[in-house]
Amino acid sequence: MTLFFQQWYGELLKLFARKRTYIGFGVFSVLQVVILVMLKTLGFEKWMAKVIAPQTDSFEYYISALTLAFIVVKLAVFILGGIYLTLVAGDIVAKEAEDGHLRLLLARPVSRFRLLLLKYLTASSYAVLLIFFLFFVAFLLGIAMKGPGGGFFAFAPEINVIAFYDWLPGLQRYMLAAITLGLGMTTISSIAFFLSCFPIKPAAATIGALSYSLVDMILRESRFMESYEHLLLTKHISVWARVLAETIDWPIIARSFAVLLAVNVTLFTLGYAVFESRDLKS
Repeated sequence: MTLFFQQWYGELLKLFARKRTYIGFGVFSVLQVVILVMLKTLGFEKWMAKVIAPQTDSFEYYISALTLAFIVVKLAVFILGGIYLTLVAGDIVAKEAEDGHLRLLLARPVSRFRLLLLKYLTASSYAVLLIFFLFFVAFLLGIAMKGPGGGFFAFAPEINVIAFYDWLPGLQRYMLAAITLGLGMTTISSIAFFLSCFPIKPAAATIGALSYSLVDMILRESRFMESYEHLLLTKHISVWARVLAETIDWPIIARSFAVLLAVNVTLFTLGYAVFESRDLKS
């Protein structure tokens, strides 16, 4: 087991030695600053006051760093998160196969299953880390603009979530949302990882996974498949916002995460079957 973690650590070092791994972190940081500047310029506080005022008299209390951070996360996470998660996960196997690194790795006494599992865990770890980074930077920028303290106005109209919290309970819900979304977004990287196991170019794996994710999201947002939303992955990923409700509906969250877990396991299993059948040594 110690050797397994050492090998996983080596895969993480290899991943973060690549410059493109940091593109997502950099773009997220820049985008969040741009969004905050635009919100400030366009009169964010006046707009929020109109939204919050019908719900509570002390609306100024809830125009806080947490509320601002939550808005930034909602605006940025699915589009940019999908882009950079598929970029990294689509590269993680296909790029090494293209460069001939897998041939060298498989010349050593390591099974293909172990090698693929290490790479899958590395891609999933990156997904969770990128989402955590997004939440953390959004929170720091919110603190820089509004300072600590105040309440937290959590709203997700698409799933009928509207809730008000004081600072500490709101911070706890914000952190719980980061964990939930981070775990959910591993499914996006799983799609790219699965395609990366095929004998295709890394760009093809990335574009294929990103295209699927965008089509899935568009179908959900457009309500074309309202009667079949349970078949859309983004529908299940979106349950992350349910942890912000005053009374958390854990059965719905557990059901959606069971679906996402099943999808992840299935994609890894199918990817391994494809990877096992490939001739990488000749």
